[in-house]
Amino acid sequence: MKQAFMSHEGLIFTLMFTLIFIVTNLIMIDYRGLQSLITNMDPFTILTMGAILTYLYKNSKITFSRNKNLFLIVWGLYILSIFASMLVENHFAWTEAIIWILLSVMFLYKIPLELIMYITAGALISLPSLLMADITLNESGSTLVLVFAAGLIFMPKTNRAMMWYVLPSLALLVIITTSRTAMLVYLLVTVAQFAYINIYRTNKKQRKNFLIAMGIFMLAPLILFSRQLYSYFIQGSFGGAGVDLDRLTSGRWDPWQTVIANSRWFGQGHDYVDFTHLLHVHNIVFDTLGRYGILTMVLFIALLCLTVLISIFSTRSFNITLFLIAFILTGMFEYNYLFMFVYFSPVVLFFVITGFIINQKDFRS
Repeated sequence: MKQAFMSHEGLIFTLMFTLIFIVTNLIMIDYRGLQSLITNMDPFTILTMGAILTYLYKNSKITFSRNKNLFLIVWGLYILSIFASMLVENHFAWTEAIIWILLSVMFLYKIPLELIMYITAGALISLPSLLMADITLNESGSTLVLVFAAGLIFMPKTNRAMMWYVLPSLALLVIITTSRTAMLVYLLVTVAQFAYINIYRTNKKQRKNFLIAMGIFMLAPLILFSRQLYSYFIQGSFGGAGVDLDRLTSGRWDPWQTVIANSRWFGQGHDYVDFTHLLHVHNIVFDTLGRYGILTMVLFIALLCLTVLISIFSTRSFNITLFLIAFILTGMFEYNYLFMFVYFSPVVLFFVITGFIINQKDFRS
């Protein structure tokens, strides 16, 4: 790993991804009104894909396998449905089409593990730029959590290393966001990683000590701060009239219902939601449904499920699967898929890690 980073190529690509992610983070948090100068993130995505394809052209080759062929078939149908939607509903965007084509070319290559290392390192180094936001943002918290989860792929599987990794990232998370989704997914990822370290292939004594320590760690806050935690996560959504789902989901329920009620086979186009009030509907599935339609949504869900299944049964990497689960869970409440002012580095990581998954029969660190 050290040799890969210290190479001339490794330093150049890590620096390149770091700079791109810092700039896109600053746009995401609207630092000094940067968003007013940028129409969308497509140019940055094309630039990043260009760097990735340059690396792959030099260091990899096009390969095929059973899992990869299956993925490419579903991916091809997914892309065709997106193009059909854009043509039928008259919202075709050339920059978006170029990105889908570049992603398709990327999936043909065998993704080297070193490329994921460079992108992950760049994403981690760029995280402090989120501190420059004037206000706390859900997007900042979710970006941190997903980059944090990707970083676990390369972390030493020891409790000491995890503590040095968790404590500063938790402090940064508390500072930059109050997002319930980010907090819960971060907690889930952290607990899952500690459980993996202390339960999988360990002796009985270590497993027992871990379960006791984790029980104390989980129960103590619930007992000491039960009222505050209830107020923070439930936010008064339970009452005599029942459950206020819109309040429980922080205003997401009504937009979700609107998207479902207005769903079409080929979607409603890029302006399916009133963007003066919402950047997106805070859900990758409903965003796909509203923008591209029922056919694309079904294929999108199939792609997510297929990617997770290949990760579980082919790569056999706990941390890669954990990242995918974190990505999907975040996407149910916070995450817009690709073409907005949010979540740039996690999206790049998702596609590159997906490309790595479909090319591997067994994950080797």
